[in-house]
Amino acid sequence: MADAAGGIVTELRDGIAYVTINRPDARNAMTSAMFEEMIILLDRLQTDRSVRVLLLQGAGKTFIAGGDVKAFAAGLDMRPEDRAEDMKVRAARAGRICAAIARIPQPVIVAARGYAIGAGLSIIAAADLAIVSETTQFVLAHVNLGMSPDGAASFYLPRQVGLKRAKQIALLGDAMSADEALKMGLVNWVVPDVELDQRARDLATRLAAAPSTAVAEIKALFGKSFDRDLDEQIAAENESIKKCALTADFAEGLRAVQEKRKPRFGMSAGTGS
Repeated sequence: MADAAGGIVTELRDGIAYVTINRPDARNAMTSAMFEEMIILLDRLQTDRSVRVLLLQGAGKTFIAGGDVKAFAAGLDMRPEDRAEDMKVRAARAGRICAAIARIPQPVIVAARGYAIGAGLSIIAAADLAIVSETTQFVLAHVNLGMSPDGAASFYLPRQVGLKRAKQIALLGDAMSADEALKMGLVNWVVPDVELDQRARDLATRLAAAPSTAVAEIKALFGKSFDRDLDEQIAAENESIKKCALTADFAEGLRAVQEKRKPRFGMSAGTGS
């Protein structure tokens, strides 16, 4: 539940964890407590088999306007060394969220509208899939505060948009439109604002009905592919196939092909899904 200062609201329905950043009066700028709350949630999801998909969104007209700059300003009353340590701790929280998004087996979908600034952009980059409103504006604003990026932006952006584009985004701190982000490969879909919520729910529902072991293995294989050579990746694929073949979902998929019908994953008896 969210308190008056804002928080993270979570609702589990039909295998989908609907997670909402709920501080709309502050454009969903995330406080330290909200970062910690998100980290705890993601850590819990790593072993929660009742959740098949996470759909992350922001309340109101903005996705996430970065960290709470008003809290950063408290550093003006600190010694430079203390201020530096405080910002390091804050950056570590953002990094832990984006690392946890990659680590959990469930696919993470971001549905965003309005501004995605700083940590908001980093979370979109870390997500498995991103569907955004035509109203969305992306800003990696750290340089405008005299800082370098955090939240694993320096890891994900070069891999998704290319090294020179990533440097452009970080060095200039300019706003990007939804269409620009789509062309760069930062997001998967841009949709009319009035369609965003339903389109995101439809996507989450589709993934929730997919074979969960196969989905988790696909996420893991692609997530680690940049860290392996070709032979290592092929070996990992072989092990993933073996793991999937043990599941009831694989047997259901084979039966569905034989019977010329759509598979009903997660409903068969047998060795897990």
